[in-house]
Amino acid sequence: MKISIANNAVKEVQKKCHGGEGQILFREVFNRRDFESNLQHLHETIIYPNSTIGYHLHEGNEEIYYIIEGEGIMTVNGEERKVSRGDAIITHSGSKHGLRNNSDKSIKILVFQCNYRNINDKI
Repeated sequence: MKISIANNAVKEVQKKCHGGEGQILFREVFNRRDFESNLQHLHETIIYPNSTIGYHLHEGNEEIYYIIEGEGIMTVNGEERKVSRGDAIITHSGSKHGLRNNSDKSIKILVFQCNYRNINDKI
């Protein structure tokens, strides 16, 4: 059994994440060494007010953002949507995404990423 204790987790403030604006607080809950599957990581991320996770490409993996708290604007492949608590967004390999916090409250998300064994594993 593996339990991630929040107080022991690696935490890092990142500025301009993926070329975005402002800063985020990133906590590595689990990384690829913790999984027996193709899961790459589980992160808890806080996007501070007026900050963004920059619009970026995923290749060879899929990523899910699950909104725990707050609301913002999610962009996937150029399409923008307002997202809030309880929403989940998947970005497939070959797609681009980013998340903008245009509010005065932080957004908290869980980020799950799963890699393909190789690029030919994509269905």
